[in-house]
Amino acid sequence: MSIKKEYNNKCFSPDWIEVELDEVDEQTKSGASGSDNKEGCLESRQRKDLNTLLKELDEIKQNIEKAVEKQHRLANLMSYYTG
Repeated sequence: MSIKKEYNNKCFSPDWIEVELDEVDEQTKSGASGSDNKEGCLESRQRKDLNTLLKELDEIKQNIEKAVEKQHRLANLMSYYTG
């Protein structure tokens, strides 16, 4: 079963962690140490709204397009100098 099908059927992997944001805020305020704090911060960073994710995805897409353009220009320069 693909990950998308599993998600649509509400079947999550065994290492899926469900966290309450209030608990994460309390842990970061109380200064919890160790891996609990790292996991809490990681979970809070992963919970973004759709618009934020779409903006980030668009930025990544633009960076990829810029890299492809640079690669194309470099390939043209290489063919000019070698040929």
